[in-house]
Amino acid sequence: MPAPDRGQTAPAQVGYAELFRHNVNFRRLFFARAVSLAGDWFNTLAILALLRHIGAPSASAFAGVLILKTLPTVFAAPFAGVAADRVSRRGLMLGADLVRVGLVLTMLTVAVFPSVPWLYALVIAQTVASAFFEPARTALLPDIVRPEELTAANAVGAALWSTMLALGSAAGGLTTAWLGWEVALLVDAATYALSAVLLLGVHEPEWERAPTEAGSAIISGFRQIGQGAAWVVERPRVWSLALVKAGWSLAGGTTLVLTMLGERVYVEPLGAMLAVTVLYVARGLGTGLGPFLSRALSRSEPAAMERLIGVGYAVGAVFYVALAQAPSLALAAGGVILAHLGGATVWVFSTIRLQQLVPSQVRGRVFAFENAAFTVIIALSTWVFGQAFDAEGVSVSSVTSAVGVVLVLPTVLWAIRGWRLGWAESPREP
Repeated sequence: MPAPDRGQTAPAQVGYAELFRHNVNFRRLFFARAVSLAGDWFNTLAILALLRHIGAPSASAFAGVLILKTLPTVFAAPFAGVAADRVSRRGLMLGADLVRVGLVLTMLTVAVFPSVPWLYALVIAQTVASAFFEPARTALLPDIVRPEELTAANAVGAALWSTMLALGSAAGGLTTAWLGWEVALLVDAATYALSAVLLLGVHEPEWERAPTEAGSAIISGFRQIGQGAAWVVERPRVWSLALVKAGWSLAGGTTLVLTMLGERVYVEPLGAMLAVTVLYVARGLGTGLGPFLSRALSRSEPAAMERLIGVGYAVGAVFYVALAQAPSLALAAGGVILAHLGGATVWVFSTIRLQQLVPSQVRGRVFAFENAAFTVIIALSTWVFGQAFDAEGVSVSSVTSAVGVVLVLPTVLWAIRGWRLGWAESPREP
């Protein structure tokens, strides 16, 4: 068993205000993603209301939407990763935004042609477009920030996702409840358009791109997918980090669980849509606070970041089990906040460590592999929890407890990984 590497020192930390003040490219990318993420949560709640509007009230129907918002990424992500290593990453994000504008506007046709399969088809297309955005953004980030800015950039990026979950859910829930799902979809389309406008101001530095090989583009694409996979498999520290989010995603049915808690358990006195909104906002608060707390605890030291991933798993497990017994919406919201403090730690530190270890020319494929892995697990988890909610004799509290129980597995596996590999190695290890 190798001894832990204690020789690696953390880079000097840059403050959040300094990052925004001096890095114009990061600032523009940050706000482009902010408006896009806000619209995503308008979209989720609008689709929930739309399903109820066209007569599809079951948990499985909404679980189907959540699965289709994730599973197609598995098939698109490898090609998105190759594209992100070969062409302009900013260009990929721009294209994804513009395609999503059209797709979200097309969802309005469900009012004229009420069809669950048609809605599902549009969700699939939107997911495929999104699959090209996120690997490109994650791969671009280390090229537009300095090494000493990287942990701050990822912390505020994770907090941004969480803030937009909280604010977008709150605004989306209120808009959907008071103005209808049609208005919520229009807002969603507008956010993608605004994101594209902001991305036009991002300067993409030159970076070493994967070579374009002779022959069929499809064959070349598959070859480069294989090369990226081989690079990851040869590096246990890298592939274990790339599976961290998949471990958290064993509890990937959390969006469905929170929806069912709001609709079936805490529906009084606010009503179902607003109760769901409160739980979504609580999740956003937890994932928003988590990166800042964890960065302060780790001091950006790589070994500490890797250790805290295991702590994050354990915190999520404990508080989801406790959430199942919460007697009120207020206490349930508190449990959700605490559970997702752990989830945010898992998410942001696995991303930072991969960005530190993986060179630019293969980074898109590594993050696409990571994306595909956790997407498969989220889809399977959501399907299992959806079936459980619709089964006779299974309570919402028992399904919620199961979320916490399954997180025990990655907690144990991560501890074994630390015992076998030690904690942290030098950046860009061979």
